[in-house]
Amino acid sequence: ITSGDNNVALGHNSLGSNTSGNYNTASGYQSLQSNTTGDFNTAVGGYTLSSNTTGIYNTGSGYQSLNYNTTGSQNTAAGYRSLLFNDDGNANTSLGYNSLFYNTEGSSNTALGHSALYNNTTASFNTAVGMDALETNTQGENNTALGYQAGDIITLPGLPSSPNAFDIDLDENGEIINILST
Repeated sequence: ITSGDNNVALGHNSLGSNTSGNYNTASGYQSLQSNTTGDFNTAVGGYTLSSNTTGIYNTGSGYQSLNYNTTGSQNTAAGYRSLLFNDDGNANTSLGYNSLFYNTEGSSNTALGHSALYNNTTASFNTAVGMDALETNTQGENNTALGYQAGDIITLPGLPSSPNAFDIDLDENGEIINILST
């Protein structure tokens, strides 16, 4: 720390690169390790907010939560690898094991539950509450799902696992085929 004020670091390499960041708290192996000028961040757990450089007002609790965050701000992540791949997404709330795991740029998402919004990458304004809720969503926005696996593709006995429209095609004569599946 060269000129930063009111910082607390506990653990090997915690706040190891901090130059002028202020009011940061890092507890755990390499937590906030890359922080240079980011302010008001709290990292609890090994590798938590480890890649953060300039992001501000982030809170991460749990092994590798917000690990790859660099410039994202106002994020809250609690749970093993929650918001793991977030880079510059802002104002996300992720509570639960692997919730918002693949989020990179998506903002203003709320994921509560084991693997909720797990595959979300760039989508914003989603709310998923429940284990695996909106787990398969990658880029869909403005969705709300409540309950176990809510928002995932659900199949019913006797119905295909994908819409028939995916099978519609043209044959070599230009005739429509597979319009009605058997």
